[in-house]
Amino acid sequence: MTTHWMTTMGMALLAGTMATPSANAEPPAGLLAPVAVEELPARRVAYVEQVGNFQNNPGIYDVLLQKLLDWALPEKLWDFPRKTLIVCIYPEDPSSTPPERQRLWLGITIPGDAVPPAGIQVLDLPAGPHAVGRFAITSDQFGPAWGYLYGEWMAPSSYAPAGLAYELQKNDSSEDPEHKHLVDICIPVRRATAP
Repeated sequence: MTTHWMTTMGMALLAGTMATPSANAEPPAGLLAPVAVEELPARRVAYVEQVGNFQNNPGIYDVLLQKLLDWALPEKLWDFPRKTLIVCIYPEDPSSTPPERQRLWLGITIPGDAVPPAGIQVLDLPAGPHAVGRFAITSDQFGPAWGYLYGEWMAPSSYAPAGLAYELQKNDSSEDPEHKHLVDICIPVRRATAP
């Protein structure tokens, strides 16, 4: 299986991942429905980590995914996108973290009893309320999508971020006529307290 479709996403994704939102409150291009707070299930994720300036290394997405596929395919754990989803997590804000210290966790959802080999870590994303933005976007629209959720949507809402945010990749963009990524941006939230 080829993984070149992740490369195009990586080219522009992080340049604006946590970008300061614009003053324009219009929803960004590609938003499929209004952002909503949903109760999401817990997800177990097998992932590999990249530390360093991956913003200038878009091919790293393919490399990381291939490491996961080398294990998941023989174990029959890869059923994308029917059962398996690709998860992208950026633990640090790239706009405030030096590039050499930024981390990318690229993972796939796995069953609870799956045991990855050395070099592949496991993370349990907890169930609970999440602000969910569903998008069909091109590679250069990831930054504005993240910025909208954290800025235009979050700021006036009655919610505050409450955990590790992530993307759920739900298609192979190389098979889409417009090379669009179907992605859910999921931000754990809690009710904001009054100032």
